[in-house]
Amino acid sequence: MNASVRLVTLVSIIVTFAMSLGCDSGKLKTYPVKGKVVFPNGSPVKVGTVETKSVDHGVQATGNIDLDGSFTLTTYRPNDGAVAGQHRCVVIQFVPVEEIPNYRPSTMGVVNRKHSTYSTSELTLTVKPDGPNEVQLVVQGADPILKSTDDHGHDPIPEGTEGKKDQ
Repeated sequence: MNASVRLVTLVSIIVTFAMSLGCDSGKLKTYPVKGKVVFPNGSPVKVGTVETKSVDHGVQATGNIDLDGSFTLTTYRPNDGAVAGQHRCVVIQFVPVEEIPNYRPSTMGVVNRKHSTYSTSELTLTVKPDGPNEVQLVVQGADPILKSTDDHGHDPIPEGTEGKKDQ
């Protein structure tokens, strides 16, 4: 191999190495975190997102909640975890409310909205560098909707509207 080819190869290796170091510069080290979100009776929260915020660094991590209540946190890259230390946590759910007459959405499986903001959530977790970091977040359910004694939770259908379709 001649000198110019060796020089180009050496420069290419150095540039590649320097770029790989520079990609994560300024980022704090993360540690794997897995957990489960459950209601007080132990049943899993089946949908939503867990978001954490480091108390010391302000760095956030998120994880989608699976049907069994489990989640894995991500900070910079998928499933890389969260930075070490104490974290405040929130659980966020998107609950659609339909504009249908006499429709009342169910609160079954819905997390109390106090857990959706850092100022009221009261949920925390600690990430340790030496792991394992397996956490359980226990959340309150949404306040139940008052049930009607006439039916199974639906408002009565107004008289004279049975069988009529929207016009």
